[in-house]
Amino acid sequence: MTTEKNSEFHIPLAARVATAAIRFVCFPFVDFFFKVLNRSRAIGVENIRNVDKGLVIASNHISGVDTLLIPAYSINRFSLTPYCAPAKEELFKIPVVGLLIRMWGSFPVKRRVRDIQSMKRIAYYATNYQVMLFPEGTRSKTGELLKGRAGAGWVIYIARPVVIPTLVINTNHYFWPGRKKPWFGVPYTVVFGEPVNLDRFYEMPECKETSKAIAEEIMNAIAGLKEKHKDLYID
Repeated sequence: MTTEKNSEFHIPLAARVATAAIRFVCFPFVDFFFKVLNRSRAIGVENIRNVDKGLVIASNHISGVDTLLIPAYSINRFSLTPYCAPAKEELFKIPVVGLLIRMWGSFPVKRRVRDIQSMKRIAYYATNYQVMLFPEGTRSKTGELLKGRAGAGWVIYIARPVVIPTLVINTNHYFWPGRKKPWFGVPYTVVFGEPVNLDRFYEMPECKETSKAIAEEIMNAIAGLKEKHKDLYID
């Protein structure tokens, strides 16, 4: 990989400070929503505490709540190391939403096409910063785990980061107009597992099969977390 400051994807200090300041203002509201209005909690936070960069938090994805719940418990609020997250480009076309998610650290990626430039950006971020990544590539509408995408596996193969398998629980339970179940008091949970050992895959050739195998290994680790914590799910 290109050295950090010589890369076109390098995030300058001024941008890091600005993002950190915005998060500092936003976090009290995020904390109030998750920790006061809801009975949210995080399990396994110790697995990410000592990794300042070169970190990928690889999670299942079942709702928009995931994109706030995971950072709420995984961002080091006193560090200037960027925390980045790819998001579908359609979101950035929404005036207010697009601005907010950019300030939160998200950047646009194209879906349903091979977006090589975005994949290189994610690989660079995964090498030098911290990245929240959804290996399934999309939201699961049923809550069941989907297959990991080869693109996610390729990013891991190139970057060689610390990969933390992550599970979000109950985030598909929130208020929609017409639903009787309220948004508040839902026991959202995020579980950070132990790092996945992917060393044996790095000895394999760089190809689609290797990328798929890495993604599958990560999804298997997430499946293990789901089985271990199945008692935390609500109907």
